[in-house]
Amino acid sequence: MDLAAASDGRVRVLTDADTPALTALAAADPVANVHAASLLEAGRLAGPRGGRADGTLFLGAEDPDRPGALRSACWVGSTVVPLAGHDDDVPALAASVAALRRRFASVYGPAATVLAVGRTLRDAGHRPRAVREEQPLMVHARTPWDLVPDPAVRSAAPVEWESVVPASAAMFEEELGFSPFLTGAAQYRDRVRRLVADGRVFTARGEPVVDDPTSGVRFKADIGLLSASCVQVQGVWLHPSRRGRGEAAPAMAAAVALMARRAPAVSLYVNGFNTPALRTYERVGFERVGTFATVLY
Repeated sequence: MDLAAASDGRVRVLTDADTPALTALAAADPVANVHAASLLEAGRLAGPRGGRADGTLFLGAEDPDRPGALRSACWVGSTVVPLAGHDDDVPALAASVAALRRRFASVYGPAATVLAVGRTLRDAGHRPRAVREEQPLMVHARTPWDLVPDPAVRSAAPVEWESVVPASAAMFEEELGFSPFLTGAAQYRDRVRRLVADGRVFTARGEPVVDDPTSGVRFKADIGLLSASCVQVQGVWLHPSRRGRGEAAPAMAAAVALMARRAPAVSLYVNGFNTPALRTYERVGFERVGTFATVLY
């Protein structure tokens, strides 16, 4: 793993001593960098955990004009998540990720870096199954006066977590094309349970229908990532039987109002080709502030 050679000496594995500098870099763009901020606020330090060969780590490029500061960084685990940084560091970060010689489930985050990493990994033999180049990054900026939030939307109670699992799995399969249970049913169920227990899943109940395990939930949305500055919404799903009836925007408006109690900014990113979702988010008051991309392996 010769990161210095791959990046022309510009990128290195960060150490715990870099934690303040990494925290400052994450804070420079709290919406784009909510993933890193959420880890750091939970007590994660900048140094590697679990060993460099297969553990989690941050890569970073120092700022030549500010000693001790970082100009760019990237989280590396099973997923690669670049922070919003300096454009000049993008090729070096991409080369450094490839130099780790790992297999990844995905790369997502600021589009320019993600797509550069994806191209470099492809040249190194990684074959993506999907590349989503255009994912508007949006922030809730206004509350439309003519949109009445759905009063049925509320935080799911801890005892309801098992009824949320089928809806969560249905959303996952629609988005990624395979069931989350294929990669570990127990782990996925536990993740949903923990999100519900933490008050991070918001639902509107549906009428149970025989042979439809998802029918007990007609709408759901999750706080996927949470920092002191920003909520990132994930897992938005409306039951197929309720689509096209004008229910999505009122339900989403209610969920956003509840999520805003946890952090001052509520954000999300969405596939650019998902026109109905984009229209819903714009109707609710979200505005585009940037572009994410995702490469799936």
